[in-house]
Amino acid sequence: MKSIVLKSLSFLSVASNLEKKHKLITYVSLLLLTLSTYLLRDKNQTLKIGLAKLNQKNISLVENMFIFNSNYEKFPLAVWQKVKRGDKFIIQYVNPAYVKQLGHLFKNDPSAHIGKSNFDIYPKKYAQEYYEKDLAVAITGEELNSIDEIFDIEGKKAFVKVVKWREIQDKKDTLIYGMIKGVIKNKK
Repeated sequence: MKSIVLKSLSFLSVASNLEKKHKLITYVSLLLLTLSTYLLRDKNQTLKIGLAKLNQKNISLVENMFIFNSNYEKFPLAVWQKVKRGDKFIIQYVNPAYVKQLGHLFKNDPSAHIGKSNFDIYPKKYAQEYYEKDLAVAITGEELNSIDEIFDIEGKKAFVKVVKWREIQDKKDTLIYGMIKGVIKNKK
């Protein structure tokens, strides 16, 4: 037992003397920290490049969505398109008439509206109502006419006549289109 204790003490003594003379532990620690910092910097650069590529791809997808829906660009009524992803309906397109009529809700920036669900944009009460109507159209495939409550530019409640319809693209994407047919003063 004494020999193990003596060997341990002699090893510690040698290690201590090496550290005092050459600062070995300090330099090894600095070398390891430098190496890990370099590797993390390299990984960070890779992530930044990946993020830039994704941002560019997102911009081009948004532009392609505007080209795909170019038929609605000059249409005088507000039109939007949503795609069903899981249990959400994500807004993919809004035409200029939509921006003109409802742009005050999203600072007149159509790309700020794109990629979001109703729950990201509207209060829960309205978002749930819009979701249920979108879901009904998605399931039944039938056109739905309704009167929806919105807020006008002055923040007052207003009612609009809305028609929604479904289109299935490439047998996989369920697209829900909506159009505001008109504004009414009082809900009947």
